[in-house]
Amino acid sequence: MKFIPIAAERTPTGEPRHHRTRYRPDIDGLRALAVLPVVAFHAGLHAVRGGFVGVDVFFVISGFLITQQMFAEITDGRFSILSFYERRIRRILPALVAVLAATFVLGLIYCLPSEMTDLSKSLIAAALSVSNVFFYFGSGYFDSPAGAKPLLHTWSLAVEEQFYLFWPLFLILAHRFVGRRVLILTAILSGASFVASLVGTSQFPIATFYLPFTRIWELAAGGMLSLNAVPVVLGKITRNILSAAGLVLILGSVLLTDSNLPFPGILALPPCAGAVFIILAGRDGPTFVGRLLSLRPITFIGAISYSLYLWHWPVVVFQKNYAFLSSGLSDRNSKILIVVVSIFIAIVSWKFIEEPFRRGPHRPGRRMLLTFAASGTLLAIVLGIAGWAAQGFPARYSKRELEVAAFLSYDATEIYRVGTCFITQPQANPRFADDCLSLSGSRKNYLLLGDSHAAELWYGLHALAPDKNILLASASDCFPTLTHELGESRQCSALLDDVIKNFLPAHPVDNVLIAARWKDGTLNNLAGTIDWMKEHGIRVTLIGPSVLYDSPLPHLMVSALRRSDPHLPQRHVDDSMRALDAKLSLLARSREISYVSLIKLMCSGEQCRYQDDADLPMILDREHFTANGSKIVAQKLLALDAVW
Repeated sequence: MKFIPIAAERTPTGEPRHHRTRYRPDIDGLRALAVLPVVAFHAGLHAVRGGFVGVDVFFVISGFLITQQMFAEITDGRFSILSFYERRIRRILPALVAVLAATFVLGLIYCLPSEMTDLSKSLIAAALSVSNVFFYFGSGYFDSPAGAKPLLHTWSLAVEEQFYLFWPLFLILAHRFVGRRVLILTAILSGASFVASLVGTSQFPIATFYLPFTRIWELAAGGMLSLNAVPVVLGKITRNILSAAGLVLILGSVLLTDSNLPFPGILALPPCAGAVFIILAGRDGPTFVGRLLSLRPITFIGAISYSLYLWHWPVVVFQKNYAFLSSGLSDRNSKILIVVVSIFIAIVSWKFIEEPFRRGPHRPGRRMLLTFAASGTLLAIVLGIAGWAAQGFPARYSKRELEVAAFLSYDATEIYRVGTCFITQPQANPRFADDCLSLSGSRKNYLLLGDSHAAELWYGLHALAPDKNILLASASDCFPTLTHELGESRQCSALLDDVIKNFLPAHPVDNVLIAARWKDGTLNNLAGTIDWMKEHGIRVTLIGPSVLYDSPLPHLMVSALRRSDPHLPQRHVDDSMRALDAKLSLLARSREISYVSLIKLMCSGEQCRYQDDADLPMILDREHFTANGSKIVAQKLLALDAVW
C-alpha cells in the first residue's frame, strides 16, 4: 500500500494520533461508488432511480479529506491559505476549464439561440463558482428543463467552493479561540444546517437543493471524522458491521430514493451516513467492504471520478437533445453509448489534463498555475459574455427556424394566470386571487382544478366560451386529490384540499374538470377523490393527459426544418401517455363520470397535431399548450356535449 506523508494527525485537543495520514484506496473506491450511480441515473438507467445521491457521498468524502489535511496543518502551525487554494486550483480548475470550453463549442454547433444564451450565462456562473445560485434563480416553472442545461451539474462544484471559502477561516478561528471545543462548534454548525435542510425541503425546496447552507452538514459530517469525532479504536467485528451497514445505506438510497421525493432533507441522511460509516470503519484497519472497494478497477474509476462527473453531463445533454454522438439509436443503445463515451473522455481528461497539473515532471509551478487559472477563468467569462451579448448568435439559423425557436422562450405567465390562479412557488400564505373562484349568477360555472394541465386549458375556454364562467384553481407539485404522496408539496396540497373540501360543497358549480400530470401511483388517490365528490353531489369530468414529447417541441420542429423531415416530431412522441390515457378512461368508466381524452382530440391514429394554423408550435415545451394551442384544444373540448 502506498503511503503519502502529509502530517502527523492530531485530535482537536492537540495530541498526535501517532500515525501518518495514509492513502486510503477504499476512499477512491467510495468515489467510484458515488460517481457511477450519478452517471447511470443521468444516462436514464431506471434501476438507479436515486443515483443522484452520489453527489451527497462526494460531499462527505470531500469534507473528510480536505479537513483532514487542513486541520493537521493548522494544529502544526504551518497552514497557508495560498497553499490551500493552490491545491484546490490544481484539483478543480484545469478539467473544469476544458469542460467549459468544449461545452461552449458544442453549444455553437447544436444549441438554438435562446439555449445558447442560457448556456453562455451559465458559463459565466460556473467560471465564478456561483452556478448553484444562477440555477436557483433560473428555476421558474416554465424555465428550460434540467435535461437541456449542459452545465447544470456544476451547481455541486459551486457549493463545494463556497464551502471552502469560509471553512479554513472557521477552522483557524475555532482552533485559536475555542481549542478543544472545535468539534462541538462544528457539530452545532452541522446540526443547524441539517435542521435547515429538513425544514427547507417542504418550505423552500429549490433553495434547499441548490444553496450552500442546507448542504454544509454533508461536508461537515466528513469534516467531523477528521476532527476525531469517534476517538475510540474500532475492533474488527465493529469495523465490518459498520462498513457493511454503510454500503447497504448507500446502495439502498441509490435503488430506492426517488427524484420526486423531497430532497435533500431526511433522505440525504442515509447516503451521507453510509459514507461516514465506510470512511470511519476503514480508519482503524481493513474491512471486507474496504477490500472490495480497494480492487484496482474500482479504485481506477474513483481516480477518474472528478473528470467523469464533469464530462458525463454535457455528453448526456447533447446526446439526448441533439444526438451529437449518433442518431437513430434505440433508447437502450443510446444510454450505453453515453456511459461508454463518458468514461473514455474521463480517462483522457484525467491522464492528460488532471494529472499533469497535480504531479509529475511537467507540473506547473505556482506562478504558472495562477496565470493559467486567471486566463482560463477570464476566457470562460469572455466567451459567456460574448454569447449572452450576441443573444446566442442567431445568424446561424434561418428566419423561419428562428421564428419557431423563439417559442423556447415563450412567456406563459399571463395565459396560465401564474401567481394568481396557478400557484407555482411556495408562499407564506398561499391563496387564489378573488376572481379565480368568483361565481356568476347569470352563466353556468365550470371549475378547472389541478396543476399546469388545468391551467393550460383556461385561456382557450375563457376566450372561446364567453357564455360560460370558467373558474381556475391550480398549483404545481401536487395533485387535486384528497390523499397525497410523500413527494407532493404540502402547501399546494393544502391549497387544493381547501378548494375541494370547503369551497365546492359551499359553492356548487355545474361541473368540475380535473386535469393534472397524472402518474400510475396517483390513480388510487384520484379514484377516492372522485368518489368523495360524487357523494357530495359534485359533478366531475376527468381530463386525460395531453401528447408528451421527449424533447421540447420547438426544438424538434427546428430540427425537422433543417432536415426537411416534417414527420420528425411524431417520432419523438412519448407513447407511455397512451397507456396512461387508457387507464384513466377505465377509471372514469368505473366511476360513471365523463372522460375526455386529449390524446384522441389531438391525434388521428398515430399522427398528432403539433402546429397551429400559422404552422407554429402549439406546445411551448414538451407538453404545455401555447395560447393558440389552448384555443385549438378548447374548440374541440367545447364540442363535447357530455362535458357542458
